[in-house]
Amino acid sequence: MARIEVALAKTDLKRFFGSRIFSSCEVGVWKLDPGLFLHAARVMESSPERCIVVDDSEVGIHAAKAAGMNVLKFCDQRVDEVNVKTFGSYSQLPAILFSLVSKF
Repeated sequence: MARIEVALAKTDLKRFFGSRIFSSCEVGVWKLDPGLFLHAARVMESSPERCIVVDDSEVGIHAAKAAGMNVLKFCDQRVDEVNVKTFGSYSQLPAILFSLVSKF
């Protein structure tokens, strides 16, 4: 959890999350298991289909899809995958998030 806090502070992203930060260490499940994502949705009182997961790993993408969540994959090249939107620059993220959220 400390490593996550440091990374969010360095990137100035912590202000967007507040106390809504979750780690697999908390729930004892690892990325291939959708349990972490489902735990976060329960704590935030949200249904999985109203959640958006941003990840850069295949196991994270798999777990988020298994949890029934919307998936955004950060990668340096466009990859067409079923139910996965890719982006290569975090400057693109606000517009992508807005387009997804407006559909909720």
